[in-house]
Amino acid sequence: MRRRRFAGRPSVSQLPRVVDPPGDIFNRYFVDRGAPVVLVGSRMFGDTCLTLDDIIHRCTDTIEVKVRTDYSDPTKRKLHKMRLRDYVEKHVRSRDQDEIEGASDCHPPYTVNTSITMDELRKLGLSDPPPFDGKSFEHPHLWLGPKGSLTRLHYDSRDNLLCQLVGTKRFLLYPPSQIRWLYTYGYAPTWSRVHDPRQPDLNAFPLFGRASPIELTLKAGEILYLPARWSHFVQNPDLSLMFNFWT
Repeated sequence: MRRRRFAGRPSVSQLPRVVDPPGDIFNRYFVDRGAPVVLVGSRMFGDTCLTLDDIIHRCTDTIEVKVRTDYSDPTKRKLHKMRLRDYVEKHVRSRDQDEIEGASDCHPPYTVNTSITMDELRKLGLSDPPPFDGKSFEHPHLWLGPKGSLTRLHYDSRDNLLCQLVGTKRFLLYPPSQIRWLYTYGYAPTWSRVHDPRQPDLNAFPLFGRASPIELTLKAGEILYLPARWSHFVQNPDLSLMFNFWT
């Protein structure tokens, strides 16, 4: 698929929010152009307004999650597995979230990139995501984190749909044209050596000072379409549950 991409600095300070666009509109104006957008009122969510308790009741006995405990080096992340129900009891319910600071060096254990089946997703009352022109989705992945958990600055090699179910997520987004200033390395995902763009070391990474992000808060019931090679730093300002789909 040939795609016209954003060039130079982002031309807007925030992403557009579009109410449940038809598939042809979504593909023509966003997918084909590699332009991120927030979808609101999606039929994927239906009338669902779930809480964490709803999710535990409906499907946690069947889901084993991957938990990240070491944020120091994103290429050598320490992961261990546990039941989702056990993770919630140990790391969510027992934690005094008001004491967690998002910019702290000590971040809470975070459930990341856990594959689940479409049947498990449908148990939550959710449907398949909006269509892409000529492209199919992988199975969904679950991300659940307490306040203060985060994902360091990086980009993916595939288009992504991020479906926020509970809580909010804060993003700093950088278009592909700014990759040359982000000191990237690795592949799938490609990480930035500037791990936390909120507190960059401009003596070590002077070109990063030229980068200009788009800030976004994704709310429950919204979907972020993020094209491939859009770099993103993600923070959970409160308890957050999201599912994502890569193409």
